[in-house]
Amino acid sequence: MKRQAIDDNTTSANPPSTPETIVVLSKKQKKTSDTNTKHSIPIVRGKFKQRWLAKHSSLIKRSDSASGVMITCGIRAETRALGQAQQALERHLASFPSYESTWTRMEGPWDVEDLETVDQTNTENDKLEEDDNDNTKAENGNDSDGDSDNTKVGNDSTGISRKDRTFQAVDAACGGMIFYRFRVNIKPTDFIDKMIDDLVAATASTTNNDDTKTKEQSLIRHCSRWIPLDYIMQATTDRIDACFTNRILPENIVDLPTTATVAIVSEIRNNTTISKQDLIAIIAPKLPTHLKVDLKRPDYVIFVNVFKSVCGISVLKDYYQRKKYNIGALL
Repeated sequence: MKRQAIDDNTTSANPPSTPETIVVLSKKQKKTSDTNTKHSIPIVRGKFKQRWLAKHSSLIKRSDSASGVMITCGIRAETRALGQAQQALERHLASFPSYESTWTRMEGPWDVEDLETVDQTNTENDKLEEDDNDNTKAENGNDSDGDSDNTKVGNDSTGISRKDRTFQAVDAACGGMIFYRFRVNIKPTDFIDKMIDDLVAATASTTNNDDTKTKEQSLIRHCSRWIPLDYIMQATTDRIDACFTNRILPENIVDLPTTATVAIVSEIRNNTTISKQDLIAIIAPKLPTHLKVDLKRPDYVIFVNVFKSVCGISVLKDYYQRKKYNIGALL
């Protein structure tokens, strides 16, 4: 009797896993996972990433005149933010009717003597062209190469090129961030400043009617900050130093008013080889002596954004007055 009682207690304490019990547990787990899952395609998914995003390394290999805008969004909402950002950029491009495409390809013979270097470079260019072809297929819905300057619609005599993409989505290699590269002759800071001014003016003129404000907010509800990056370079101290000394300093900082105040704001994501102290050590000694430092409300902010192996820099006016370029907070 004692042995039978012990067996009964053991059986009641640890019931066998029957197929019915397993089915019930799987349904509960599935129900719990469904409630916590958002209906959005992860941007890291292989097929989506290959079809819609250019490689992260393309910003470094073609960074001579690269520029664009970094847009922050919620985690796992990158795909929705991509569509909203693309439509918003195309919509506000109408404010610059005289824009021209700046996407160029190198043509003509190579001015090098090492044939192995030429072959290696050609192989890299072929890979980049294949990536661009995949992106063009997804956007245009055909198998043509949208980047090729020699591809025409109809006869070659018409001289009409195939649809030129004005903005190119590039893999930012960071969660909650998307990057659009500008392929037009418009400075990203001028474009985003104009975009913010137009949106604020449109919503402020309809104080009695909130329909316009609600509509504008809904069109970019998955996008938070729109940070323009006028200069793109590899995230190394040598490249940052050279770009700041040769381009950023003479083009944006030397002619600032003598009473202007400045501050250095840096953000580093997915990069452990460079620190904020390194960025300050590169930029601060090169600033003109007449500029004063104001860390609370500076007139100009030297914004440095390092994301993985790429560094973007821009000089932003009224950075904190514009809510750190958070358009949703300004509307």
